Amino acid sequence: MRTVLLVAPYVPPHAGGVEQYVRQLTRFLRQVGDHRVVVVTTTASRVDGRPLRELEGAPVRELPVDRVLWSTPVGRRWIASLRRIIDEEGASLVNGHAPVPLLADAAAVACGDDVPFVLTYHTGRGATGRALHDGVSSIYERTLLSRTARRADQVVCSSDYVRADLAAAFAGRGTTITPGVDTSVFSPGGVPDGSRVLFVGSLSRSARYKGLPDLIEAVRQLLPEFPGLHLDVVGDGNDREVHERRCADLGVAGAVTFRGPLQGARLTEAYRQAAVVCLPTHFESFGMVLAEAMACGRPVVSTTVGGVPSVVDDGVSGLLVPPRAPQQLAAALARVLRDPDSAAALGRAGWARVHRDLTVQHQVRRTVQVFDEAVAVRSSRRRQSAAQPSG
Repeated sequence: MRTVLLVAPYVPPHAGGVEQYVRQLTRFLRQVGDHRVVVVTTTASRVDGRPLRELEGAPVRELPVDRVLWSTPVGRRWIASLRRIIDEEGASLVNGHAPVPLLADAAAVACGDDVPFVLTYHTGRGATGRALHDGVSSIYERTLLSRTARRADQVVCSSDYVRADLAAAFAGRGTTITPGVDTSVFSPGGVPDGSRVLFVGSLSRSARYKGLPDLIEAVRQLLPEFPGLHLDVVGDGNDREVHERRCADLGVAGAVTFRGPLQGARLTEAYRQAAVVCLPTHFESFGMVLAEAMACGRPVVSTTVGGVPSVVDDGVSGLLVPPRAPQQLAAALARVLRDPDSAAALGRAGWARVHRDLTVQHQVRRTVQVFDEAVAVRSSRRRQSAAQPSG
């Protein structure tokens, strides 16, 4: 039985796309290929101060954090601690998850020449608009990330967009394995409300790129034609009051419900009740919300950015518009709301797309193949090194 260390700076109950990816990978690696999984994270993952004992039945090893800078945990002794964990757990392979810097980079160093290392990178170079932050990120990509990618036996990217956007850092390497949908959780059911639009995403200041203000403005434009239209906003964060005030200022507060964060069956039910799911994002490396909605048979409306076009086939499984274009967004939503038959066809095509290419079982099987290749690459290097004459 192969022991795999999954190394990520944050894991559930901390919320986020990478965190959910690691959760699913942990669960299904133990089922597909019969792997023993150990999760290595930092104490920054704690949301209530209590140590994390396990994740999806796998033991969790926590690394202490000296400080957190721009949501990046920092620890001075991580490399030594990781080497000890690798030895104690008898790790056959280490899989580091980024883009949050430093921990995956430390794991690559800790593997040395003996343990195969796979880097999984989840996002492209989205500009935050904060000059210092973006400048530091650019320096990281050109230096430390590039060295970590060179150390890696394999590089996994969450979409073709990520692989192309960071081609220089990855030296042209990279295997695309998108996040996968758990279709035992997200599936069609019930009768959708023909006037309900759903947005799912973080409402934090750092996630303003999700484009919720564009959707709120689109709702304002649509209400005269669709007086029963209602927008459900699923998610939470420190910008929630800003969005609520915007709804009040535009006179649409009665048509918008902020439902807070939903998970599992409650999130699935929210997808099922929606006439259309909208993600008006300005930047997106993949678009997990869209894939989940499609698995529930719902039509989606989103934007032509990042990895979204690789998930949504415009005009087939959903509709795509330019980012930051509320008027075009409203027009696309109106197309879906006016024509239930067309909406149902989009939903069926989206469901088929997910089941063909985007199930979590399919993605984990591909990940296991990459792990096998990494082990083979490292073994080949060892043989070549042993065959070279000394001195």
